[in-house]
Amino acid sequence: MADDMPCPPSQKGRDIGAPTANAIDNHIRELASLRRISEGNNAEDSHGTVLAIVKFPQQDKLALACDGKPWQDFQLRMRYDKLMSLDSRKIQDMFTPRAQERFRRRLGFQHGLPPGIEYALDFTPPSEGPELADLTAALWLPRVVKIWFLAGQYLPDPILANGFGVPIRPLADKAVGATLALGHDDVCMNLGCLSEYPEWQVKPDVPGIIEDSPSKPSHIPHWRKVEDYCPIRHRVAIVRVLRAINGEDLLLNSAVRLWTVAQVAISLEVPRVVVDPVAQWLVAPPNTKFIEICPEKAFQLAYKLKIPSVLITAFKILVSELAVDYASSKPVTRPPRMTWAQRRRDDYGDYPFDPVEYASRAFAERMGQTIEMLQSDDAISFLPGRNSEWDKLRAYNAAIGALPHDAPLREAYDHLTTALVSAFRQWVDKALNPDSIYQPNDRRSDLLEAQRRHYIPAADRKPLLSLYWVLNPTQKALTPFFWEHLSWLPSRSDFLSSPIYSGKSLESHATAFNNLLTRLLSSSTTDPAHPALSAAVEHAAAARGLLKNQVLRDHHHDSHLFNIHRFHKDLCRDVRQLCNTHLASASSDVAGSEADTIQLFLSDHLLLSLNERELSYLPIWANGLDDGSGGVFQEAIPPAEMGPSEPGPGYHTGYTVGMGTEMDTATEGRDGVLSTVGLTQDGRTIEGADDGAASTIFAPSDLGMGGLRLGSERTAEWVSATAAATPSSAGRSVDVQRSGAGTSTDAGFGPSRSGATASGSFTAGDVEMEGTYVDARYAQPAAHQAQGQAIEMYVDEVAGADAMPCGVGGFSDEELELDLDDGSSTLDGFEEVDAEETR
Repeated sequence: MADDMPCPPSQKGRDIGAPTANAIDNHIRELASLRRISEGNNAEDSHGTVLAIVKFPQQDKLALACDGKPWQDFQLRMRYDKLMSLDSRKIQDMFTPRAQERFRRRLGFQHGLPPGIEYALDFTPPSEGPELADLTAALWLPRVVKIWFLAGQYLPDPILANGFGVPIRPLADKAVGATLALGHDDVCMNLGCLSEYPEWQVKPDVPGIIEDSPSKPSHIPHWRKVEDYCPIRHRVAIVRVLRAINGEDLLLNSAVRLWTVAQVAISLEVPRVVVDPVAQWLVAPPNTKFIEICPEKAFQLAYKLKIPSVLITAFKILVSELAVDYASSKPVTRPPRMTWAQRRRDDYGDYPFDPVEYASRAFAERMGQTIEMLQSDDAISFLPGRNSEWDKLRAYNAAIGALPHDAPLREAYDHLTTALVSAFRQWVDKALNPDSIYQPNDRRSDLLEAQRRHYIPAADRKPLLSLYWVLNPTQKALTPFFWEHLSWLPSRSDFLSSPIYSGKSLESHATAFNNLLTRLLSSSTTDPAHPALSAAVEHAAAARGLLKNQVLRDHHHDSHLFNIHRFHKDLCRDVRQLCNTHLASASSDVAGSEADTIQLFLSDHLLLSLNERELSYLPIWANGLDDGSGGVFQEAIPPAEMGPSEPGPGYHTGYTVGMGTEMDTATEGRDGVLSTVGLTQDGRTIEGADDGAASTIFAPSDLGMGGLRLGSERTAEWVSATAAATPSSAGRSVDVQRSGAGTSTDAGFGPSRSGATASGSFTAGDVEMEGTYVDARYAQPAAHQAQGQAIEMYVDEVAGADAMPCGVGGFSDEELELDLDDGSSTLDGFEEVDAEETR
């Protein structure tokens, strides 16, 4: 340690806590080790043959460290094999002869390197140019990074220690440790910082991890307001990364240092050198609040450094927030500046395919469908598990539906099923309305507001419940509040006795149905008037036994009756299971796999239950499916039921034209065997469609073009006759080209370019159209169509056509220099034809 370096607080006997004293000691030791390097005492790797140099600007005399000394140039000896093992193209390029010559000239080693040194590397950032601009942009400090020291001074509300649904959250109500957050910048603007111990401890007057309010006195000391970009900080970070390559410990005691070191490692293409220290800083509780308050920057760091647990956690937070915006009733072209819960958004970088956006839209779509289903008539069937009593009613549906509409049993059945669905729908609607559940001053409200006080200024903060109230149903389903409300089940007595439908309770509807059903079956188990109903009831036990998840245990004489009590029990079980599915991630704080868990303290208002589809947009190394090709962001290609459409990668999906008739055509089945189905229209077989004729299909067009007539020459006569009887399909005949469709039905043309015969002609059966087509085919091209004419000549030669003689238009084979040796179906040799020469 330097002679004038301040003594550690433990040696001065100051009355400060051990964590604070340890933070100051670590800061002093790290600064002293950097001083030894700058003074030339590099004992870290005396056997290294590489001399790494970082030069500091000398014109800034006020750029001092915490010890009051200016920063000097660094020289660090490193091992060649260790540098090359990093697989950094940027560092490898520095060893090329041309780069070495440039470095020696710049560093003053033209006449030779120091003893034992074989290579000199200049890691000094450029002083100008586009590279400096890129580095400056990368090292520009984000807003939250600059004020994160407040996390080490802000004391949260004690209520955070016991979360909602989580018994204990260790350190949730504590400030971030001084070792992680309260380190000083490399250019110290307060030379007494190491002796002013209150600046390393919690302060009771810090309002939160927020910026200064223009209308209030500053709560950020002037010497804590660091510059967005600092060339000194940049260079010291390079030295720290180089020392980490040499195997030295990397101290990250502030968000400013964390961000700068990480970006330097990324720019040098050695991210793995800093992955472990950066990951430890981000996941150390309660410093994980950095991920929750600024998930964009945590996502950006984790994506570039490949830290799966941090990336998944930040990704879930961003997707949960953005999905609420995309579920808005108004179109969202650009996310608002703040999330629905008033967290101020930041930028998380540009990506060819934005995983957050894709996942957010998929999440919003899924929850929208879920809410729509919960409010539908099939809601009870949609729930997980099987409700045995509801399945019993559904088993009776077909038989009871055969009864007359005015039959008492059918009316009772309809009233009962309608009442059950209405009761559940009211249950869902009540869960969407928080006013009937939450009170303004209950503990949950206090907990949520204590979490939001971390990052929202008091003047701007609105009650979360008022923000929740304006959300639409889909947006509410994208929060945990709806699922928590839905899981608060009504008691059996309230469920059965409340009037739901027609002024009667569910129990009354169930009793009326059971009485009528028993009365109908009491006379005979085989009622000749209603055999279907009798058979259904007689075999109800066997049918219920086939249910997947429920086997009735009741084999008494009244087992065929509807049990409203069991229905309520099963319904409560299924609703709890559904709600727990959506609340599991929030309650367990699991990010990704069970091995990668990150404790969350400020995200109780977020729904983090993304499914496999939404998580698939993550990279493969983060348990996603994105391999960099972009395939995961594309919808699945529909099956090419009609086969490929040649030439090229196109294909027939079979969905362009809606097939309204059955076809008499050879179709290839799944097993590759060709089969033939009869051609009919309106249920009638079309006359003249013999086995040997190619098919003509009358199909309503999904483009609004009426019936399309698809045919060939061999069926022209009966097609014309049928078309005359069907005015709506009187358009021109269009023949669909199918790859490998068998024998050609067009005698007027040669083989297709792929070698397969064409199945027909666009002008088949129309002499006038055929003449027009031939005229257009051999028309003299305009001056700007020389290249097109050359293609036409080449096609004719390949096909063996004699219609166009050589030299038409002033061109000969020698002039065109076309490669026609193999007669293939490609344009090899034509690519080099110059259109200007052919003119």
